[in-house]
Order: sequence, then C-alpha cells, then structure tokens
Amino acid sequence: MTGTPGEPVQARGLEFTYRGGERPALRDVSLHLEAGELAFLMGRTGAGKSTLCLCLNGVIPAMQPGRFAGEVRIGGERISGRPVYEVARQVGMLFQDFEAQLLASDVEREVAFGLENAGMPREEMHRRVAEALEMVGLEGLRGRDPATLSGGQKQRLALAAVLAPQPSVLVLDEPTTDLDPMGKRELARILAELSGRGVTMLIAEHEATDALGAESIVALKGGEAAFDGAPTELLRDPPACRELGVLPLQMPELFERLGLQERPLTLEDAAAALQAKGWHLDEAECEQLDAQAEAEGEPLIELDQVTFSYPGAGRPALEDVTLAVDEGEFLVILGENGSGKSTLAKHLNGLLSPTSGTVRVAGTETRETSVRELAGWVGYLFQNPDHQIFASTVAEEVAFGPRNLGASRREVEERVARALELTELSGWEERDPFVLTKGERQRVALASVLACRPRVIVFDEPTTGLDGLQQRAMMDLLRRLNAEGHTIIVITHCTWAAAEYARRALVLDEGRLVADRPVREVFADQELLARTGQVRPAVAELSRALGGPTLLSVDEAARCLRPDGRDGGGGHG
Repeated sequence: MTGTPGEPVQARGLEFTYRGGERPALRDVSLHLEAGELAFLMGRTGAGKSTLCLCLNGVIPAMQPGRFAGEVRIGGERISGRPVYEVARQVGMLFQDFEAQLLASDVEREVAFGLENAGMPREEMHRRVAEALEMVGLEGLRGRDPATLSGGQKQRLALAAVLAPQPSVLVLDEPTTDLDPMGKRELARILAELSGRGVTMLIAEHEATDALGAESIVALKGGEAAFDGAPTELLRDPPACRELGVLPLQMPELFERLGLQERPLTLEDAAAALQAKGWHLDEAECEQLDAQAEAEGEPLIELDQVTFSYPGAGRPALEDVTLAVDEGEFLVILGENGSGKSTLAKHLNGLLSPTSGTVRVAGTETRETSVRELAGWVGYLFQNPDHQIFASTVAEEVAFGPRNLGASRREVEERVARALELTELSGWEERDPFVLTKGERQRVALASVLACRPRVIVFDEPTTGLDGLQQRAMMDLLRRLNAEGHTIIVITHCTWAAAEYARRALVLDEGRLVADRPVREVFADQELLARTGQVRPAVAELSRALGGPTLLSVDEAARCLRPDGRDGGGGHG
C-alpha cells in the first residue's frame, strides 16, 4: 500500500451548534496539522471531539443540521461547498459508531465498496483490498458476513475500508474502543507505518498510552481548545490530565502518590528512578494483599461442556466450556477479538442456547426458562448500547424492564428513580436517549438493567465510549453494586480495569476456556498472556521489574513501596 503523500490540515474559528442544542458543541476552535503529522485529539466525552472530526471531512455542515461558522482547508483548498463524497477521497474517516459504516454482505465487498464507487480498475481494486485486509489482520476472513464478526473485528474491517482508497488525511474517531490489547498494539504499528509514509492523521482517543506515540495532542474542553502541545507535556501532569478527562498514565500517577518530583512515562524510567532512590517493595505488605480470602457463595450460573457454533462458521465459537459463577463474585472474561467472549456471555441469560451441553441459572436449565424470566436473574448489557435502547425518553427506557416483569406502577417509579440515581442520570427522565453521547447511552442501558434488579449483571465492554474519568466512575459503580450483593461479570479489553476491579478471570482462546484463576495469577503468567494476546498493566510490569509479586493497581503499588529505612505498616501516599 503505497499511499498518497499527506496534506496539511487547517481549521479556523470552527463553531457548530446542533439543531435543538442549548449550547455550541464547538466554540472558536482552530487546528493546524502539518503534512504527515500524527496528532491525537483528547478530552471528556461530549467535549466536541466527534463534532470536530465531522467538520474535517465536510459531513458538518453538509449533512448535519445546525449553525456552522469557520472554515476547513485540506492541502490549502477550502472544502466548503464540495460534495462530501469528493472530500472523502482526500479525508478518510472512521466514525465513532463504526458499525454504521458497514453495509456489504461480506468482508471483501465491504473494503471494495468505496473503490468500486470511485471507478477503480478491477486489478488495482483487488490489490488494494488484499493489502488493506492484510494491514488490519483480517486477510483470513474474506468471505465472512460482517454481521458474524466480533466487535473488534468489525472495527478493523471498517478501518480497512477507510485505508483502501489511500486518502492523504486520516481522521479516526476512537479507533481502539473494541480492540483487544494486541489489536491496539497492531493499530499503533499501522499508524506508525502510515505516518512514515507521510499520511496526515488526527486520532480522537481516550487512551493516554496510545497518545505517547503522537507528535502532538490537541485537547478540547466544553467545545473549546484547552491544550495544544507535545504529548509529554500533558501526560507527565496527572492533575492536568484529570482536568481534561484523561485517565493519567500509571507511572506518573504512582510517583504523584508517592510524593516524588519525577514524572516518568515509561516502565524503564520509573524502575530506574525508584531503584536510584532506594525504594523497594515491602514483602510483608505485599503478602497482606490477598490475605483476606473471599467467602464463596452458592453457584448461580453453571455451564457444563457447552459448545456453540454459528450457522456456516468453520469452527465452534465455544468449545467444551465448563465453569460455575458463584453468588457475589466480580469476574472478568478476557481474550482476543473473536475468542468467544460475547458468545459465552450471551449464554448466561438465554440469548443463545448451546449447540451441545447445558447452562443452568439458579439450578434451572436456560432451555426450560424464558428470556423474560431469566432477565430477573441475569441483566445483560450489550457491547453496543444501541442494540438495546429503543424508547423515546430515558424514563420510558428504564421503566420498560420492571414494567415488563410485572412490577406495580409505584414500584416501577421507585426502581426508575433509584437506577437513575445510581447511574447519575437523575433529571434526565425526559431526554431522548438517541441524542446522547455513546457513553451517556451506555449509562442509560445500565440503568435499564438495574431497574430490573437482577442478581447478576453481565456487562460487555463497560468502558467503551467513555472518557478516562468516566471509565473509572463506571468501574467504581460496578464495584459498589458488587458490594451491595450483585454478582458482576465483565467482558473487557481494558487491562487496568480488569486487574484492578475483578477478583477472578476467565481467559478464552479460540472458543476454549484456557484459564480460570484469580486475577493476580492470570497477570503473573506471562506465557498465558502472550498466548492469548493479553498484556499486563504498567504497574504490574513495574512490580515484576522490582523483583516483587504482581501488583494490580497504583493503589497497591503505593501501599507496598517503601523508601530505604522505612519498615512496613500502614499505607503510603
């Protein structure tokens, strides 16, 4: 894939207010990217990142009603007045809702669609399709129906379709939300390769780690530009990151907690700085981390030799899976894209029935129980909240479940109020869910599940679409629900969240359950992590580098690290 040389991108005085909006989504925002520059766009959910991205390829104002002002130039030429399809040949765009970009009946046709519309010769088109699929690691899925792919595979496919026309500018709106850890590393490699070829790129992203490879960061706050500079300048400053809704990197945050002046960005620099100052891990404190064993509850969900195959698929999506989930657990399901995580989760509430084997919830086989009855036991939140939201107001959406389960009018009102309070949506009762951000729709979906008061909550990717601080708030909410008695099962590619919040991990590999262990043991097993495409959080790598056990969070590291001459006892920082 040779690619087209990049072009400079200039935006001046951009302002946009959506039709019916109470305030501008963008307010006097200017942006300048040099040809071939790789820049990251960051900020809170709702700060205006997606709106800015849509301005750069002309969708705003051409296809989005609202009040617009300012100008955008690509390669020195104004895009105002040009058809969007024409601008798209210069500016390739991966939307935040990448599934909305998929429309073909098989993978190869999806990537070829834009090339066919441009009238490209067949031989050249075949070459570009092959190169794009190889670049994103989907060359083996050419004949698959996109609807049968995992969320991460769909995201890769949408990216391949954007790359195939070889635009001179790429705008990617949260391209890693559904990618597994190795997929994120692979995307970083692709971006570096494209940057080396001179493609100009703007990446809207919440993950601070990904932004380390950029040449610049632009951050928005409340629709206005709040930062424009080098990544190291922002990412070494945890308070500034929090102010902008960016989850701080673990190494600078740890040094902040320890009261040290340095703010190292890498594991190597952090380990060297601590060793030079004589800091060490207190052995007695480390041993206390797992001293209090969790009391085991009764099994709520049991799978016995479960195998499941999708029609027409070459191999089973699940194969001979046996496990039990006890009441009160906080459990995480890990694995690469396409490993069977979502398929497994959909067996837990009867959305799917096993091809062979049995699934029991509260002692009853799911085959013998209706999905309606199971909803009172197991609440399920989809990877994409739009797959379960349908009502015209937030209140109606949240009320649907308990009303359908036969709750009285007064009880429905009480449950809705409580669920909205828990998800910080009180006062949003009359808002339209479909005009909310993806992260806000995620919370509406969670509220609708909570209103049913299930014993078990299964959440497929709870942090997707959320900014850094919202990610932590969502995980804190799940921890509180777990403390109140809910059994929590989370599917996630978010390594730090899995390590910090869950107590037990299931690891899937090509449909098989290859590990069922405490989370600390899983993240200590480098061979398992490498084989299943998982990575340790930075703080776990640091603790191993310092010769200690696998620590799972900044809190644990701050508790266990001691300067020379200080004995154990009590936390630090």
